[in-house]
Amino acid sequence: MTERSAAQASSRATSQETSLVIATMRDPWDHPRTMVGVAILCEWAARQGVDVGALLRGSGITPRSLADPGELLEAQQEIAVIRNLLDAFDDRPGLGVELGRLYHLTAYGYFGYLLAACSSVRETIRYGLRYTLLTFAFSTMTAHLREPGQYVLGMAADDVPEDIRRFVVERDVAATVQIQREVFPGPNRVPLREVRLPFEIDETRRPPVYRDHFQVPVSFGRPRAELVFDVRYLDQVPPMANTHTALVMIEQCERIRTERLHRTGVSAQVRAHLLGRDALGISLEDVAERLHYAPRTLRRRLANEGTTFRAILDEVRRGVAENLLSDPSIPRYEIAQLLGYQDWSSFLRARRRWQGGGTSARTPAPPATASE
Repeated sequence: MTERSAAQASSRATSQETSLVIATMRDPWDHPRTMVGVAILCEWAARQGVDVGALLRGSGITPRSLADPGELLEAQQEIAVIRNLLDAFDDRPGLGVELGRLYHLTAYGYFGYLLAACSSVRETIRYGLRYTLLTFAFSTMTAHLREPGQYVLGMAADDVPEDIRRFVVERDVAATVQIQREVFPGPNRVPLREVRLPFEIDETRRPPVYRDHFQVPVSFGRPRAELVFDVRYLDQVPPMANTHTALVMIEQCERIRTERLHRTGVSAQVRAHLLGRDALGISLEDVAERLHYAPRTLRRRLANEGTTFRAILDEVRRGVAENLLSDPSIPRYEIAQLLGYQDWSSFLRARRRWQGGGTSARTPAPPATASE
């Protein structure tokens, strides 16, 4: 064992003996999120001269939907965009930090306002880790008290696809620091002492963005990502703390979290499977077989989550349709077939139904492949 690895092992052992968990994330990273996170990536890339269409390729996201504040996307769709981004910029070190510092407090909606209104940093940690479902994070976060006099926010991403892992960890770490500096504006208000990152980067290849953004020592090759603060930070009161506003924001965050949890579980598996297909002419029975459920069981599990196979299929078809219709080179009959309809007129009737136009007595039933 080298001197360095021995020191790391000793440090881990000491940490395990002296750590006290303050709060930890419970929700998975594979959850629906707003378009804001992807929009930030696209806007930045466009300023670097990268075509937005190239960044959205294969994601099922349309340029039009980027501006829709009510539109949600799956984590797998964001992953597709991240992969395109990494390809466009040669997966260069520090790219996640460059992007993470653009995730301002206001990008998180109610969640951001809740953090600003909390009565102490300790409270921002508790609610911040409870409502991570309202963020764009891929890391699983845990807050520790650690001797001597340290508060440590740890981030692990072992279950995230390896090819995007460095980027999302960098982005999560940089965004977390950015949020805290906006909750406590002004120089030296956030007592960050050290940043630890779980990957090796040759010293000659380290861009200045690590130093420029964090403004504290940054070490590489650590067991996991960690932000180390002075423990006294936990008792600081945000300058915009307001108990009444915090209660209102908690109510809103709880509502949104509940809604998004209903879009995870089995319904998320079905949605991800549909999004990964080349064509959407598929039945519930087909999907049940691929996901190793009996059709009746899948139908019941979806009902327990407040949805149906038809509703999920229609939702996916809507998103894919918008993407296909934006490309005038694709023949109409091909669009209909890719979406699982027999012809263009069948697709148009379905589209009117999606848009709330209802169906007339002469409208035939939806395609047989859309069985519930």
